[in-house]
Amino acid sequence: MQRLVDEGYEISLEGSHLIVHRVPYVKQSRTLGYGTMISTYAEHAGVPAILDHWVFFTGSIPYRDDGVSLESAMVANSTPQTVAGRTALCQLSYKPEPIGDMLSCYYNKLTHYIRKLGSYASAIDSTASARGRGSFTRRDTASVFHYPNWATARAGLEAYEAKLELKKVAIVGLGGTGAYILDGLAKTPVAEIHLFDGDIIEPHNAFRVPGALPIETVYGKHKKTDLLQQTFSQFRTGIVSHPEMVAEANLGQLHDCQFVFIAVDHGPSRGLIARYLANARIPFIDVGIGVDKKPDLLKLHGRARVTLVTPDTAYLVDSLPTADDSDEAVYGNIQLAELNSINANLALIRYKQHLQFFTDEISPNVINYKCSWNQCTHQ
Repeated sequence: MQRLVDEGYEISLEGSHLIVHRVPYVKQSRTLGYGTMISTYAEHAGVPAILDHWVFFTGSIPYRDDGVSLESAMVANSTPQTVAGRTALCQLSYKPEPIGDMLSCYYNKLTHYIRKLGSYASAIDSTASARGRGSFTRRDTASVFHYPNWATARAGLEAYEAKLELKKVAIVGLGGTGAYILDGLAKTPVAEIHLFDGDIIEPHNAFRVPGALPIETVYGKHKKTDLLQQTFSQFRTGIVSHPEMVAEANLGQLHDCQFVFIAVDHGPSRGLIARYLANARIPFIDVGIGVDKKPDLLKLHGRARVTLVTPDTAYLVDSLPTADDSDEAVYGNIQLAELNSINANLALIRYKQHLQFFTDEISPNVINYKCSWNQCTHQ
């Protein structure tokens, strides 16, 4: 970067993007234009590391000085997209042969494109240049993560991920499915994730949570929410532990949530929480799995359910399983990691559809997955 500044380029480092300002190019009208060139930026062990060969450009499709379009030669994508807080009108891709020198450093990568566009711009106006006094500014973008997600920058997904920037989301129940929900939700930019569960970690829990737990942890009588907070706080901020069950006395802790996941296996608790959220007009997803033994076949029949309840579909609360089946559950509550995981992932996809992150053509209220069919049905 210093070499770019020394040679007079105005550059800035903004999160996962390295930016060169005021890059001249020729517009369709054969007049001079200036655009901002944006490259993804990454480091490995503190050393700059180039992820790709292309750049984003806020200018329009560039032309040669003789009026010939460079779209087929240089433009990989002409669909406008938001990158580093700017509208990039095109994505440039122009690989030299061999490509090695270009990808050896950011100076080579960026000046490769600057020279190409500038050669046509200078033919229109001999004073056209991206060089000036040279300057460098750094703007660290606020993030809940302790290290950057360069894959998001590389794919140009910042504007998409912005839809997931909720202030407060809660997960009630951190048993199998709830723990897998946390594993996925923690990788989204929601500011705070509040965890509610009063249980401690026991050996059987280790078989239905993401990752692996050391033996001293399994027998350490740690509260589930405390342990998960410690684990995921290595990755991000905003994980808040509430080592308690949600009951009538503390329902109010959910009042300012923007979304809630209910992952409990106690019917009356599910009903209590669901009715509170529906009355408060807080959208939520309720999840559940079921496993039945087929002794004659020595096989298991597994299923998973995801129910999305919004202020417009509050009537669905009456369809949730709220019966007190705790005595039966002592012997029949079979939990399997793969069902917990698929239940959680279906819930997370439905949550992201609700936030307009994923496309949603049928908008189901309820998703039912059945192992024996290997497919989902919708209601």
